Amino acid sequence: MDAVREGCEVVDRTGPDGAESRELNRAKRQRVVWRNVILMALLHIGALYSLLLIPKAHLLTWIWSYICFMMNALGITAGAHRLWSHRSYKAKLPLRIFLAAANSMAFQNDIFEWSRDHRSHHKFSETDADPHNAQRGFFFSHLR
Repeated sequence: MDAVREGCEVVDRTGPDGAESRELNRAKRQRVVWRNVILMALLHIGALYSLLLIPKAHLLTWIWSYICFMMNALGITAGAHRLWSHRSYKAKLPLRIFLAAANSMAFQNDIFEWSRDHRSHHKFSETDADPHNAQRGFFFSHLR
């Protein structure tokens, strides 16, 4: 394996049939990204508080919430995913600025981290080098 995620080390093993293999040893502790933990906690506390405010919300608040939701979705799908991760189309500067701003509202890291992690996810899918490996647990795959 060429790519090894942080917190893992490559160890050589000899199997019962004498064949040698290399695998990742997760004996080292995983690095906790405290920035993400704190910001995710604050985001969810704010979301819980907003549930108390739903009965008092005005129509314009609902409309603004929907517009922000659609901008976030566009920033992730058209911006971070299709434009920067997969480079599936070219965009002029004004659209790039809009998509970057919309992606930043979605609270999913910056474009560079998102693209890097997504490319690694495709290249090393369901291995220890996958930054969103579901085999390592729900929280690892969704909150890393």
